[in-house]
Amino acid sequence: MGGLERSWHRVLAVLYGRLPLLSARAARAWTSEESTEIPWSPARIQLREASVALVTSAGVHLKHDQRFDMENPEGDASFRAIPGDTALRDLMITHDYYDHRAADRDVNCVFPLERLRELAGARMIGRVAARFIGTMGHILGAQERRLVTETAPGIARLLVADGVDYVIAAPG
Repeated sequence: MGGLERSWHRVLAVLYGRLPLLSARAARAWTSEESTEIPWSPARIQLREASVALVTSAGVHLKHDQRFDMENPEGDASFRAIPGDTALRDLMITHDYYDHRAADRDVNCVFPLERLRELAGARMIGRVAARFIGTMGHILGAQERRLVTETAPGIARLLVADGVDYVIAAPG
C-alpha cells in the first residue's frame, strides 16, 4: 500500500469520527454477519479476587515492538503482549483505520490501563494481569481467517497461562 492510500485511510478515519452518519453507513457495509445472541459465561470468581487483563484492537503496542503492518490491505492479525507493569509513556498506536489523535494524547481512551490499576488500588479487583494484549482492528480476508484460527487461540492460551479471570475488551 502506497503513501497516498495510507493518507486516504487516515482522512477516512477522521471523517468517520466526525460524521456519525457516514461511519454508521460504513459499518453497515462492512458487517458480514449479524447475530442476536450475546455470548455469556457466568462469573466463577468475585472481581475482588480476580486477575483482570486488557485486550484492545486499537493497535496499541510497546514502542520498541514491531509495528502493526499497515501495508497489507487485509490488515495484520498478529498480536503484541504488553507487560502489566508497562508505563503509559512506553506505549504507542499503529493503526490507520481510525482517528486516534485523542488516544495518542491519552492512551487510556482505548487502553484503560490507569483505570484498571486504580480499580486494583481500590481493591475493586484482585489484581492487574501480568500481561495485556494489543491487536489491530480492520482485519479482512486471509488475515481474518488467521485471526480466528491462530491469533485468537494464541491469545486465549497466553491469558489462561497467566491465570486471567476476566478480560476487558477495548476496541479502537
